[in-house]
Amino acid sequence: MSAFLRLSGEQQWNLDSAETVIGRAAPAHIVIALAPISRAHARIAQRDGAFFLNDLQSRNGTFLNGSAVTTTPVRLNDRDEIVLGGAVTLHFFDPDATAQGKRVGRLNGVWLDAETRAVWVDGVRLEPALSAAQFALLERLYATPRRLVTRDEIVAAVWRDENGAGISEEAIDGLIKRLRARFAEIAPQKKYIVVQRKQGVLLAQPDE
Repeated sequence: MSAFLRLSGEQQWNLDSAETVIGRAAPAHIVIALAPISRAHARIAQRDGAFFLNDLQSRNGTFLNGSAVTTTPVRLNDRDEIVLGGAVTLHFFDPDATAQGKRVGRLNGVWLDAETRAVWVDGVRLEPALSAAQFALLERLYATPRRLVTRDEIVAAVWRDENGAGISEEAIDGLIKRLRARFAEIAPQKKYIVVQRKQGVLLAQPDE
């Protein structure tokens, strides 16, 4: 079965072609005749069995799971949410990926895809996606699992463009707490984010 886009659970379009342009009017392949949508708004391209989304310099922007999409293609994953111009919400479905099962690096523990910013906990994908700050924290912990990451290292990874001296302990603690809460949505009995007072934080990744 082909991958497809679905609009509000009602209308859907199969993605059979190598390239599908979404826009307000022809020659777009998928026409959504609303004023906030540009004539050629976004493109979905298929290559090597994967699908990639990019914006076509639209007037009101394209967003994937809450993050702005530029002209640089980003890979789509099954059940991703695409918002066009703040007016239309589409969902991407790839039945072939679903049929093949959980194609992730590990089914026990935490796994992330840095390219797509997708995160899985015990083989279940976190939805909605982590915030930029949450992902930056996790990415830093993920780089050195089972090793303490100091608070200074966390500040450098998450607040790169800010003066570290201005980042409060409350801000760091709040970020850690929110990330732990997201993990608890899937694995409430496990503590993958471990805090050691006055020492640091680590990702308690299980052994392979």
